[in-house]
Amino acid sequence: MKEDSFLFSNGSLRFGRLFLILFIIEMAIYVAISSLSLHDAALYNTFKNEQSSIDGQSFIPMFLSIFPHNLLIATIEFVPIIGIFFYFFSVIETAVIISLEGTGIHTSGLLIFFTLALLPHTWLELPSYAIATGASIYIIYTLVKRGEEFNSRMKRIGLLYLFVILELMVAGLFETTEIVFETIYPAPYNLIYPIMMWIPAIPVIIGLVYLFRRITRGGQAGKRRRSTPTDPMEETFGKI
Repeated sequence: MKEDSFLFSNGSLRFGRLFLILFIIEMAIYVAISSLSLHDAALYNTFKNEQSSIDGQSFIPMFLSIFPHNLLIATIEFVPIIGIFFYFFSVIETAVIISLEGTGIHTSGLLIFFTLALLPHTWLELPSYAIATGASIYIIYTLVKRGEEFNSRMKRIGLLYLFVILELMVAGLFETTEIVFETIYPAPYNLIYPIMMWIPAIPVIIGLVYLFRRITRGGQAGKRRRSTPTDPMEETFGKI
């Protein structure tokens, strides 16, 4: 009998727990770096110019600026080995930008990050990068382990990529809508209306969590023996 561990069950890597670890690391990096007081006027001005060029667009062009860019990042993160390094690079770079923005407006970058965390697109976009990087690690694991489950695991990796596309598309729609609200409405409605996007976001996120569990558990949830003890972590995030 194969010994179980936090990341492995019966010799198989638990993708849900791998995702959870990567997502916690991602959030920790954002909190740690955004709380620093960093200074780089050139980089900050470059970021503000790029942000202004996106914010000034109408809905569809803005969405087409946001979604393909985010999908490109996630696609690179799917690449074995390269994706892992790119994941940390992109997270650190974004956290640095948040810190610089805070310094530029004489406040804490951590406050800006927490403000972003109030918006639903953040909780759609950031997990997708952890999923993509987890898939990168899982591809390596699958290629090394191979065995009779090789084809089914590769199929699930393909489904995870399609899931990330869907999640980032939805995140892009929410982010675009939030930016439009922020630019066309005066205070305090420019903050209230984006936060109200949680009303449609909650059922969407619940649906995506359900779909993620179906993919990572291979659609076998209903086939478990009833005598098997329930693992709360596995119930929440599933496993491959």
